[in-house]
Amino acid sequence: MIILGRFSIEKGLIWVTAVAFLAVFVFILYLFFFYGAKSINVLAPNGGEELEIGKTYKISWTAKGVDRVGIALYSGKETNWIAKNIPAGQGSYDWEIYPGQGYGGNFWLVVFEYPWGKDNAIDYANSPFAITYAASDSCDSISIQNDWLFLPGDFQNIRKVFITEGNYDGNLGGLDKVDDICQKEAENLKLTGKWDTFIGGDEDSQTAIERINNSPRGQSGIFVEAVPSFILERDVGCHRLIGNQFSSFLAKLSNQVYLNQLKLSENFFDNIGKAWLGRVNNASAKSCIFIPVSFYSGRPILENYSFTATCQNWTQNAEFGQGYDFSYVPSGSFPKCYTPQGKATEAVSLAGLSSGIANITGLGDVFTVSHGKPCNIKQKLICIEE
Repeated sequence: MIILGRFSIEKGLIWVTAVAFLAVFVFILYLFFFYGAKSINVLAPNGGEELEIGKTYKISWTAKGVDRVGIALYSGKETNWIAKNIPAGQGSYDWEIYPGQGYGGNFWLVVFEYPWGKDNAIDYANSPFAITYAASDSCDSISIQNDWLFLPGDFQNIRKVFITEGNYDGNLGGLDKVDDICQKEAENLKLTGKWDTFIGGDEDSQTAIERINNSPRGQSGIFVEAVPSFILERDVGCHRLIGNQFSSFLAKLSNQVYLNQLKLSENFFDNIGKAWLGRVNNASAKSCIFIPVSFYSGRPILENYSFTATCQNWTQNAEFGQGYDFSYVPSGSFPKCYTPQGKATEAVSLAGLSSGIANITGLGDVFTVSHGKPCNIKQKLICIEE
């Protein structure tokens, strides 16, 4: 009986051990094949929705075993990024659908493990959704006719831009007075609201971009030409899109000529290359500005450098520093600059940085923000709605 009892106990222990081992094995399999498997599941938009251009929608998903995700919009053979390198655990992303986005009824959302690789986790929406315009905000007819996007003047977060009709020399009354010029011209054009001049001063805190940053809306907004190309029946204008964000607007100042000609109205295109800008950003030159001799009203000079980039913060309209004339022999009384070849020269000119067109090898004619032009030249100003 003792032997039989011991055998039964040992047999029971063997069974318990086997069951425990099996449980551990199953748990390990679960961790490896199920819990440890990578997956993504799109929750919204997941198909059948109608999303409106100009509004913001929440994209949501669940993810397992994934650190970062990318989000893209798929339509036919075309795929466009919505967001990159988003924490997977965040589970959602606010998607603002900017004007310029294609519209129609065959868009699919895809969320995938970022960066993309062959075995990455990925999930698509269950079915397509539509991207539309609100009927009340439609300038579709003129957009289709011109093969370019036009937006109604009451569209959400519109920021209008115009170039002055008047021409101004480098004496604009000082940097603190330049906005008054745009304000007055806006009123003449019967444009409401407050207006800033896109122009920079001598200091890094006074660059054109910093002055925009300090405005109430900063760099936010959808930038359109202020003068409408068409008036809707509800007495709202259709405005040509310049850029769906500030960087897109800024790119027009450094774009290839043929691209700007396609994307801007004729009048805006004609004037954008002859506007005073001053220092656009911190990378803009502060001094020793080269001025092509073709801009001088008198005979060409050798000392065609300026020691100011802003016509002395937009208070000067002279061509040369005080005391200079063509019979002058450089004597060291003017600030020194150095040519690209390292030769010292006197900065006798007064100039400001301007938009213009330069020929660049491999690109052809390109707009630039770094043309130096004498302060006595009359040019336009770029005005941006606050």
